[in-house]
Amino acid sequence: MGHLLFSSHFSRGNFGFHGTRRNSEPRAARMICHRTANTEMPENTLESLDLAARLGCGVVEIDLRMTWDGEIVLHHDGFLERLTDGIGESDKSYFDELQLLDAGSWMGRRFSGLKIPRFVDALHVAEKYGIGLTLDFKDQGMGAVVLSQLRHESMLDKVRFGGEWQDVKDTYRSANDDPIAGVEPPVKREEVERLHRQGKAVIANFSANGHEMDLPAMRAAVAAGVDWINVDYPRLGADAIGRPVEATLSALVAKAESGPVPDRAKAILALAHFPGFPLQSMFRRWLSDEDDRTSRAAALAMLIARPGAPDATFLAALHAPQPTARKNAAWALGRRASAPAESFLPLLHDTDHRVVTEALLAISRCPGKIPAAGIAPFLKNENPLVRGAAALALARHQPEIAAKLVGEALEREEAVAAKQYAPFVDQHPPRLSRTEIDVTVGHYRALMKLIASGAMLQDREARGFLEREAFRSTRDYSSTVGPVAGYQLWDRVASDPRATIRALGSADPTIANRAEWILVEGGPSVLPSVRALLHSENTALRQRAIRIVAWQYDAESLAPLRAMRDGGKTDAPLAAWAIHKIEGLRLTVR
Repeated sequence: MGHLLFSSHFSRGNFGFHGTRRNSEPRAARMICHRTANTEMPENTLESLDLAARLGCGVVEIDLRMTWDGEIVLHHDGFLERLTDGIGESDKSYFDELQLLDAGSWMGRRFSGLKIPRFVDALHVAEKYGIGLTLDFKDQGMGAVVLSQLRHESMLDKVRFGGEWQDVKDTYRSANDDPIAGVEPPVKREEVERLHRQGKAVIANFSANGHEMDLPAMRAAVAAGVDWINVDYPRLGADAIGRPVEATLSALVAKAESGPVPDRAKAILALAHFPGFPLQSMFRRWLSDEDDRTSRAAALAMLIARPGAPDATFLAALHAPQPTARKNAAWALGRRASAPAESFLPLLHDTDHRVVTEALLAISRCPGKIPAAGIAPFLKNENPLVRGAAALALARHQPEIAAKLVGEALEREEAVAAKQYAPFVDQHPPRLSRTEIDVTVGHYRALMKLIASGAMLQDREARGFLEREAFRSTRDYSSTVGPVAGYQLWDRVASDPRATIRALGSADPTIANRAEWILVEGGPSVLPSVRALLHSENTALRQRAIRIVAWQYDAESLAPLRAMRDGGKTDAPLAAWAIHKIEGLRLTVR
């Protein structure tokens, strides 16, 4: 939940840090991506790492943790509430157990089915693309395993270490020995040149500092001569360093249109790994290709497969004398979602809160109709995991009642969490005891499941619930509730974008930025409302609208954009950029 330090951001010498600028030849700036392509796809998944590389990132940061059975995996939080549909801790889970979790749908339905990956698989992706990695150790004691895997994969000289990496320092003395310097925008050429004279590579940071979407500042940093820009939005970063994504897509489309069949199929499948771009019409066209191999590649680009399994053995175990058996039988049946929800009602009277939690989770996934009276009292349970699971169960079985009760529960949770955290809010870093941390984290975990339960409601109720959380200007102690609610609006904003349009004009830049990206990802249905803002008297609102129609590649906005460009007024440069973006992709997507 905290911001990463520069010491954990950058890769080693093979990627251009060592000896930077020791000759007179200028070098093109490159991109470092914070926490994989985290604003485009769910963070720390192989798909997000793959996308970061495809978007042009030369170095990508990943977070490492160790499972119960000693596997090194990519995962940030440790507990599973934000980044998966599970409840628990990654270090108290087996790797195969984690593979049953969905690590994508927390960011939106479009990403359901993604998984928590192994570190060694991330190394294979990095090797495939020739990129470097920054390894943020979230657990102590992983150094020997990580170093062994790096040596085995011949990747030791392609990483930089950060976080809890003391045991690496003890055995690998030359780790992190490249001279680097980080700078914040606005970046001045004089500062960059001074650092270069000191033999340092210069990295301009555009992550977690209010400049995440500041494309002009990125371009200015590149013009000032920095070696790297560290970004959360690699699509913007690619534009800033002069390697726009549209050029990559255009080349792939050209290969997919003609040539040897194996090359065409490979290009089609490569295009499938660029989410958020309007490529579906091309996939449909290639699906009708007379060549079977080409058609199959197009079909594969649009499909997701899911397994199923029987559950009769676990139904009997729900009545076992051992709480571990009851808990894990409920967990297994909940994952399979095929047993009647009524099967778990006896477990709601269990004295072990872990059993109750898993029973409520199973109820939230299984068919049936459980009365609200059987679930609602658990929204006030003393255990935060029970509260979170109860919210999910109520949303599944009684959505009309849940719309009110879950909203009230979320307000209670946020109020108590804020009060608990208030004495520490101005401390950097906060100095909490272990007990205080556990209490705060408990509220956070409950909040994540309350948000998830609100997203399960009927579309209208879910949208209103999520809009309240996404666009509320509060000092969120976790800095997570608003973003997660905003991600869930990506696939809902089309039905009624009015609240998001209002938020676009917020005086709070965090809220306005969130609304802007929701409208970018919301699809073409929001564009009529956005186009109207191109004529707004409000400069900030008008410029946000220009960026939205550009990133949506909206051809219908070209006429007003050309008028702005040719008018020579304040918006002319931004309008010219937007026209270039739209026309660039129009040449690709015909």
